[in-house]
Order: sequence, then structure tokens, then C-alpha cells
Amino acid sequence: MNDREEGLEAPAKLVSALRQFPGEKIFVPPTTDEAILRAARAQLRPARKTSFNWWRLAPWAAGAATCTVLLFLSLQTPKLAPKFAREDLDRDGAVDILDAFALARKVETGDAFEASIDLNGDGKMDQRDVAVLSARAVTLEKGGPS
Repeated sequence: MNDREEGLEAPAKLVSALRQFPGEKIFVPPTTDEAILRAARAQLRPARKTSFNWWRLAPWAAGAATCTVLLFLSLQTPKLAPKFAREDLDRDGAVDILDAFALARKVETGDAFEASIDLNGDGKMDQRDVAVLSARAVTLEKGGPS
């Protein structure tokens, strides 16, 4: 017995069964032993951890980064002041009859003339400008609601 085998103890039943076998030795070629050992090592090798394929997330990460950048840029752009038509005298975003009334008051009181208020282009602020603004305020655009 080897040094390795000294500390090993087999059950008594197994030992007696092994002693009853015939004493002749069976030849096993070394290549067979090596093949069996190779197969046993492959079978008993610890399972390899399957790693997660991070490259599969790359398109999603790029899309999320793009959305984040666009959101950031949209929040950083300065807000432009709303555009008003020159006829919108009260700057409420709509040209309506209230703008015509405001212009009529300016004409009656003789307030300072502003070039942007000359709606008919005759160089004066008068009742004709009020008429132009009134007509625009009450006409409906084509295709609009009736």
C-alpha cells in the first residue's frame, strides 16, 4: 500500500468481496487510463459562470443617452418671446375687436403716432386704420369654423 492509501478505510464487506476476486491482474493500456481520466476531469470540472453579454445593451444605452441629451438641450434653449401680429395692440395673442376698440381710443385721445399702428399705410393714424383692424378682427379665415 502507498502512503496515500494508508489513511483510507473501506467497509469490511467491500474488503472481503475484493479479496475473493481471482488474483490475476488485468492489463489496462495507459492510453485507456488517460482517456478515462480526461473524461472524468471534464465531467467534474466546476461549471463556468455564464457572463452577461453587455454589448446587447449598447443600442439601448445609446438611445437613452441621446434622449437625455435632447431633453437637456431642450431645457437649456432660451424661450423665445411669443410673436404678436402688429395689429394685436393688447398683446393677448389674438387680433380681435378689443384691439380695434383700443386703436379707436388712441385716435380719439390723439395719443402719439406709432408707425406700426398705421395699418392702411397712408402715414396717419385715423379712423380708416380702425376700420381696417375691425374688418380683420371680425372676418373668418377660409376653412375655419363657422
